[in-house]
This record gives sequence, structure tokens and C-alpha cells, in this order.
Amino acid sequence: MKNKKAPGPDNLQNEVVKLLWAAVPDEITAFLNVCLELGSFPHAWKNSNLKLLYKGKGGVSDVDSYRGISLCCSLYNLLDRVMSNRLYSQLIDLIPANQFGFVKGRSTIQAVQVLVDEINFVVYEQKMPLYALFLDVKKAFDSVSRYFIFEELVGTGRFSVGELNLLAEMLDANLLTVRDGISVSESIVQSNGVKQGGSMSPFLFILALSDINSIFVDFPDVKIILYADDMVLLSSSLDDIRRSLELLIDYLAFRDLELNFDKCKIMKFRNEGRGRLAKSDTLIVKNEPIEFVSEFTYLGVVFQSSGISFSKHIAKKVRAAILATAALKSLPKSSLSTALKIFDLAVAPIASYGIQVIWPYLTLHDLNKLETVKSRFLKKALCLSKFMKSRLAYELADSEFFIEKLASQFSLPESPTFDKFIDNQLFKISEIDPAFYGAPAMVEQSWKNVCYTMRHALTRHACHGFHFLLCKRKIYHTSATKECVCKLCDKEIDFYHFLSCDKNDLSLSQAANL
Repeated sequence: MKNKKAPGPDNLQNEVVKLLWAAVPDEITAFLNVCLELGSFPHAWKNSNLKLLYKGKGGVSDVDSYRGISLCCSLYNLLDRVMSNRLYSQLIDLIPANQFGFVKGRSTIQAVQVLVDEINFVVYEQKMPLYALFLDVKKAFDSVSRYFIFEELVGTGRFSVGELNLLAEMLDANLLTVRDGISVSESIVQSNGVKQGGSMSPFLFILALSDINSIFVDFPDVKIILYADDMVLLSSSLDDIRRSLELLIDYLAFRDLELNFDKCKIMKFRNEGRGRLAKSDTLIVKNEPIEFVSEFTYLGVVFQSSGISFSKHIAKKVRAAILATAALKSLPKSSLSTALKIFDLAVAPIASYGIQVIWPYLTLHDLNKLETVKSRFLKKALCLSKFMKSRLAYELADSEFFIEKLASQFSLPESPTFDKFIDNQLFKISEIDPAFYGAPAMVEQSWKNVCYTMRHALTRHACHGFHFLLCKRKIYHTSATKECVCKLCDKEIDFYHFLSCDKNDLSLSQAANL
């Protein structure tokens, strides 16, 4: 039981339950065993508080823009976890291999990998188009039939009478009280759907769909990928998708589930995304038209019509990672070592999501764009302008390239694109003015410590030497030439003349604030 979690109606936090367990473990165990033997538990445990969480999209006044989380009594949560472990160990073999949601050892990335592999096989090996129908089940966890789930549990024949009675009690109607932080509702009876946030809920849901593959026995060319209620139908035959979808709709209705046709979309993957949709590329099921789209975000990965181009996915993740960096207001005050750890924990996972799958298909432009995530982060931590040369930021921070770190972290194979990227970066570093390495910021490392007030002055001096303050040349330039003459001493100067000029009275701190 995790600490710092909101309590349910009993106002008993998990930390308190742990203290009770340390004091009276035998009594708590005996009480839960009585619940199992009797197939019942205290009526008060049927009450729960429903906390509404904004999904991050949609109107704030639209109820569909919120996700509900049930906060139950702490000891009920403990019992729920115990029964969840029993269900999983007893029934995991019934879950099909193409169900990637809420199964140990399976993940969203594996589901995405299956989709990419199928695109490669059908489109680029068999040279045929591939239709992918992305389905959205309307309020799946809130609607699935509890009666159907319990029938499935009984039908397995793997549970004792006591266990079944207890499961029946847990699946019976419960009472919800909605708390939005302002007011409290009257108790609401919930008799359908699984409890949002309950330990058993995810597994009970995927158990309700455990025989879904039986629908496609007569459609061998149709494949389905599942991640809980996220479903994708794949086939090179649009007619097969149409006919199998009709059966799937009936299958879901038997479990009190239905599709949200407004959110269901279909894509036609084709060789390099070339060509337009044919006139016959239309899909209407149960008088509901399903829209063809040129891109779709599946489990966090943006797919385009070629199936193997991920430039829009990279652009989206880079944008999200840069926004995450912008939210780190105290980054310039952190020690550099702490800042790099923050990058690895809070920013890198955003930018690198799905990298294991999309890596073989990334272009040099994609890698360069992905690298901007770390360069922008370093510039903020070093108090540098985002327009400063990235190579200087990497040298100041003595940090490896983001792409290089990803390749090592995920054991990604080397490729001509990756090799070219590294060669380009090393070439840029070789072009750095040797005088840069003699700057105080490169010689003295104390500025990397926490709350170092002169960091901005030292790092900016290392990058441009405040050359623009002394040079008579008015046009922008990034390196010193014979035309560079000091305004103060009237001598020909290099890029780092600021500290050696005997006529200059400005300190680094004063120059940095100009």
C-alpha cells in the first residue's frame, strides 16, 4: 500500500494501516480471513468517495472531460489487493497473447511494435495496403457488466464457494459520493462497471474480453491488437474489417459495452504514404460512417499514412519535452549534476517515448530535432540564450549527446543515420575556438554548484566572450577576424579580449547584465 494516498470515507490513511499492521498483524489477518469464510465484509466498506480528475482536454464544464477515481476504505483496499493477486495468478492463462494491457511483462510499446511489424510485413513486403481501424469503447470501465464478469469467474471453476461469495459481494452495488472540492453529493448507487482505481478492476475488465479472438475465426486475414479497451483491427481487406466489426459490436453489446463512433478512426497505410484514397475506401457500419484519417495517435505514438515515418511523433514529443523544461523555473539555481538528473527523470522520458520501436525509421532530421531537447535544457540550466551554439553548452556541461545516451540506454543498434549524426556533432565540436577551453568557466568548475550567483556571467563569457561589447564591427559575427578592433584600446582583438583589455573597466557580472 503506497504512502501519501488520499483516504476514503474512513479517513484512514495507508500510513496508519501500516502502523496497525505492525501492532496487530494477526488480528487483521484473522479479520480478513473471516471476510473470506463468510463471503462478506462490513457494509460501510461499500461506500467510496469519487474524486474527479480532469483529463487535460475538452471543456472544463463537460462531465466527459473528467475521469473518476474511487477512494475506498483503506482495509477494503487491502482486501481488494489480496483478491486481485488471487485472480491474476489463477486466471492469467486465459488472457490472450494479443492483450497488452494490465498484464505483467507486456506494455504499450509492445502493442505499438506489433502494429509497426504488421505494417512492415503487409505494406513493404507483401506490397499491399493495410487498413487499421482504431476503436474507442464508450466509458468502457464504467459500463462493463458486473453480472457478466461474475458469470465468467464462476465459469472458470477455479474458485472456492467462499471466494465466489466474496467476489459477488465486491461486485454487488456500491455507493459513491462525489466530492469536487467545493460540494458533496448525495450517495449514488453504482451497479455497473468496475471501480475506477480498484486493484481488481483492470484485470476484471480484460477478463471480460478474454475470448474476443473467437470473433475472428472466420476472418483469418483480420488481426486485432488490444490494450485494455483500446482496440485496433488490421486487414488488407476493408470488407473483412466491415463484417468482423459488425460481429464485434454485438460481442461488446453482450457485455453492456458500445463503441463511440465519433472517436473511431480508420487509416490506410500504403507504400511511403503515396497515393490518395480510392472511392471505395469508405466504411459505414450500423449506419455510422467512420472517418478516414491521414494520421492517428495510438498509445502515445503518432502514426502517419506511410506507417514508418515518425517525424510528426518526434515533433510532438520534442514540443512536450521543451514545455516540461520551461516549467522548471528553478533550474538555473540547481547544481549542474542535479539538473542532469532532473533531465533524465522528468524530461528525457517524455521525448524518448516509443524510441525502441521507431528508432530504425528515424531520419537525420528526426535525430537532430530530438537532440534539441537536451540542448535547450542545458542552455536553460547554464543560463544561456536558446540561440547559443549547442556544442558550447555540451562542452560546458561536459555531457554526452542525448541521442548517444538513448542508444546506450535502450541498446539501440547503430545505423548509418546514427553514425552520420555522431560524425556531424563531433565535427561541430572540432570547430570550437581553442580559446574557449581557456575561459574561466572551463578552467574553474565551482559555478556548477547549487545557487552559484555568477553562473550566467561565466557561461556567457565562455560562449561569446562579451566580444560584441568591445568590437567595432557592427554586423553579427561568431568568430574574430582581422577586422575586429577594440573600441577601447583600438587594438586588433580575438574573441576573448574582454578580460585582457587594459582599458576595460567592466566586470563579468556587469557585462552579463547589460
